[in-house]
Amino acid sequence: MSNKPEIKKLIMKKNKNTKNLLSIDLESWVFSSRINSCNHSIDKLRKLDNRYLPRVLGHLLKILRKNDQKITFFVLGKLEDLYPGTINQILSEGHEVGWHGHTHAFLLSEETLKEELRLSRKIISKYKMKGFQAPAVMFFREGYKILKEHGFEYSSSIYGNSNNIIKIDGVYELPISASNKKNKLKANKICFPANMTFRNISKFGLPYGSSYFWGILGKQFYNIILKRAKQNNEVINMFVHDWQIINPKSKEYKKDVDPIKHPLFLPYRINLSDVFEHFLKNHKFVRFNEFLNNEKK
Repeated sequence: MSNKPEIKKLIMKKNKNTKNLLSIDLESWVFSSRINSCNHSIDKLRKLDNRYLPRVLGHLLKILRKNDQKITFFVLGKLEDLYPGTINQILSEGHEVGWHGHTHAFLLSEETLKEELRLSRKIISKYKMKGFQAPAVMFFREGYKILKEHGFEYSSSIYGNSNNIIKIDGVYELPISASNKKNKLKANKICFPANMTFRNISKFGLPYGSSYFWGILGKQFYNIILKRAKQNNEVINMFVHDWQIINPKSKEYKKDVDPIKHPLFLPYRINLSDVFEHFLKNHKFVRFNEFLNNEKK
């Protein structure tokens, strides 16, 4: 039997259902690589967070409610340890909750993925999570089989042509939007991890689905992209982090986005609240599970 993963393409249906996907990576700022390396206790992390997460979540839900939008939140499992009831709060508003790892560790090996799944096993089971987005959009090919074994049905953990949805070892992969529509994501052409590196960008184009580019490219660019996609029955898949909507005031957070130490992080300092609200006011989005169900009918 071959060890190569099963890869199939999902043929997009030419229907008029909304195909715009917008998700939020709900993670707070206290799970950066630097802070994670300190192995802080839950109490210490909660003190560092200083109720930032409940405030930003309340703000996000209010904006979504105001604009009558239901979307997908990819949530860190450990947030339930910090603030029990976080996931129920999201679900009670009609949104979907997917898994974003447990501690925001980079998932690049079977060992790390299995450990993160072990840590999150109770909430994954309790809330019947079916969707996944890898932290930093960094994942590995063999991970899909493990996701399938844990009940996941889809992932959004690579950049690429969002219209070329593929099925890897039983899990649908929905690429985050990038500009090269000629990139057809054939099995032997997918380079894992398919994250935002110069080498990868040369293949799949500008990954405008990442909120890294929202403040750089601006509203007008995205208005054109989203309207054109609607006219052409195409998929747009974008995501944003909670800490880009309400920028944390903590000095500890500012160390992680210091423009001198981390110049490439400069776009992450741009507040995206206005852009986020503009998207919700002017364009319709759907949850990942709703989108997939429509396409599989």
